[in-house]
Amino acid sequence: MVTDEEVISWYNERFNKPAFFTKKRWPVSLDTSLSTGDYVWASETGADIMNDYFKRFAVDPANFDFHRYWPEETFILYSLFTCGKYDDEPEPLTLRMLAVSAKAGRWLYD
Repeated sequence: MVTDEEVISWYNERFNKPAFFTKKRWPVSLDTSLSTGDYVWASETGADIMNDYFKRFAVDPANFDFHRYWPEETFILYSLFTCGKYDDEPEPLTLRMLAVSAKAGRWLYD
């Protein structure tokens, strides 16, 4: 069975590289969100993280809705004229959600 520590370790090794100048990693816990908060990933990196996660932990991605966590961005001019008020806000995607779904073998949150 997959443990919480395995998921955190995988994330740290693959995606939480030390910063260039400080050589420190971002603080990570089960409540760390990949899509909201202080350490948000761009959607391209989010896709890489999730693809690697589904393969590494053999999680069935059938119910995973990527755009729930990384909504499509609007065209820049449209966003300027509407002040971004029609942009969807991303939902938090935490390492806890990844760990719990890895234990179940399928995505549990959509």
